[in-house]
Amino acid sequence: MKRIILRTLLVLSVVEGLYLAWWVFGRSPETQVRAAQEKLIKAVEDRDWKALEKLLGPGYTDALGHNRDSAIADGRKYLSGFFTLSLKTDKTTIKAVKGQGMVTTVLRMEGNGVGASQAILGYVNGLDQPWEFHWNNPGSWPWEWQVNLIHNDQLRGATAAAASYGTP
Repeated sequence: MKRIILRTLLVLSVVEGLYLAWWVFGRSPETQVRAAQEKLIKAVEDRDWKALEKLLGPGYTDALGHNRDSAIADGRKYLSGFFTLSLKTDKTTIKAVKGQGMVTTVLRMEGNGVGASQAILGYVNGLDQPWEFHWNNPGSWPWEWQVNLIHNDQLRGATAAAASYGTP
């Protein structure tokens, strides 16, 4: 009986080890970028600023002129009024090769809150152009993906418009 249990545990350990090796080294770049994108969306929804800081690359920039630190600071400022927040994606495409990836998706925000929350929802949901997330993996591990650029064509010159609305 002990031999059967030991053999079963050995087989389970080998299977688990093979799965772990596949997860670390065998997943496609598209799958890795998809997982990183999902973590980014979840971090924004949860307003998990530490997770977001890890996901934004040190050279991060966007059309509003943010760097990593100012994007997180503005995120704290403008998203703190939400009681609930969820981001819905649609028409998502992912292109990735080793170390580089791009996600193109239409984003919609849903949520409830106080202050400028409804204005933010209206502003973001009024953008009908897809968002582009440019990812890179500076290391060799599949969990090291970082976004370097978030772009939406409709955000060009949006800084003045956002200031007039009091939204990001």
